[in-house]
Amino acid sequence: MLFSARFSGLAFCAILAIVIIPDTPPVTAAPPKNQHECQTGDRYLFGQQERVDQIDEFPTQINALIDSGSTLSSMDARDIKIRRHTNGSLWVHFKVPITRDKRKLIKMAKPLKRFARVQTHHGTPQKRPVIEANIRLGPVYTRTDFSLTSRSRFKNQILLGTNTLKNLAIIDTSREFLLKNNCQQVSRYP
Repeated sequence: MLFSARFSGLAFCAILAIVIIPDTPPVTAAPPKNQHECQTGDRYLFGQQERVDQIDEFPTQINALIDSGSTLSSMDARDIKIRRHTNGSLWVHFKVPITRDKRKLIKMAKPLKRFARVQTHHGTPQKRPVIEANIRLGPVYTRTDFSLTSRSRFKNQILLGTNTLKNLAIIDTSREFLLKNNCQQVSRYP
């Protein structure tokens, strides 16, 4: 036992491990499957339409039109009423459809953030109340401003404009519904 006389057992094992165990590269976690399809750098790839899965705490199943030509996002709202609360602040009370068939409505009340003057397709500007809401589209959570108006004649109950999309999305207008459930989750609260 020549080795035991000169080296302790622990030192011998350490030297043996250095000699026998080859240098291996560190193990890294594989990116989630299909992440390349839904994220480019720190931005998500949005199609011409995406599904809104949640507004504040309410689960939804509605489609949003992704429109980089609109400055302000817009939400379909019915029975819009502005009321002054006891503390003097103004609140907007309204109903929002939460399914694509637009029959199921939820009641919401949000503080009035401001009024926006919105240019319509007919050429006449409208004065609309603006509220702030949290939304989830697949893996993406964000808080954004919405003008409230009836969008009942439109195919999409929500329109996401540049106030929501900047620093969040890259738009591929040739495709739809690109956000996948297996994308990595992200929160964007400006």
